[in-house]
Amino acid sequence: MKRLLLLLALAPAVALAAPKPDGTERQTARPWTGGVDIFETPGREQELKLPSVFRVLGIKSGKKVADVGAGGGWLSIRMARAVGPSGTVYAQDILPKYTQFIDERARYEGLPNIKTVLGTVTDPKLPTNTLDSVVILNAYHEFDQPLAMLTKIKRAMKTGARLGIIERDTDELRLEAQQAYEESGEILRRVGEQDDQNDLTDDHTLALDIVQREAEKVGFRFISSHELGNDKYLAVFQK
Repeated sequence: MKRLLLLLALAPAVALAAPKPDGTERQTARPWTGGVDIFETPGREQELKLPSVFRVLGIKSGKKVADVGAGGGWLSIRMARAVGPSGTVYAQDILPKYTQFIDERARYEGLPNIKTVLGTVTDPKLPTNTLDSVVILNAYHEFDQPLAMLTKIKRAMKTGARLGIIERDTDELRLEAQQAYEESGEILRRVGEQDDQNDLTDDHTLALDIVQREAEKVGFRFISSHELGNDKYLAVFQK
């Protein structure tokens, strides 16, 4: 009887974790479809340590880069300034209203090096073997089929190109890692921990080891992780 009750109690959780068509074995969050003001938080550039992120990912003058899940284009604008007129930023999203907004914003900002790309939930529609760097800022947890998307993103990258995934992870292990980083300056990867809390995602957080496991599953090589502000982290991968 106890075993039956346990199985019944676990049944909803198992249903939520049913594999998606691309093989992803976790529930994904509902994509944001609201206004773009949410992307314009004051102090966001400092919170994300953007100059350091760009340096780690090699986002600099003349490079071809992509902002996947670009939303209102907050990051695309800053990437465009970093790569300069000789570089290109592909601002990708799956919602036409966001890509249209970015087109208008790029014209207003005088940044013709931004090219918008309308993708789908399984394909970002980026040009093959073109990109030097790709950034997914606080959007990976919303990918409906992340493995399919990562596979297509990898196809769009040059050999040796870098992928940066920025997410939030607020479990206890993350807080411990952040404290240890502040005290020692060492970057703690927290990959392979045996604590269940390190393998959970809710509506807007995603554990680092989940991101690493999924990226490696499609052939990316994990390079490093870096602590950012407000419980965010940067996970760096290479093709």
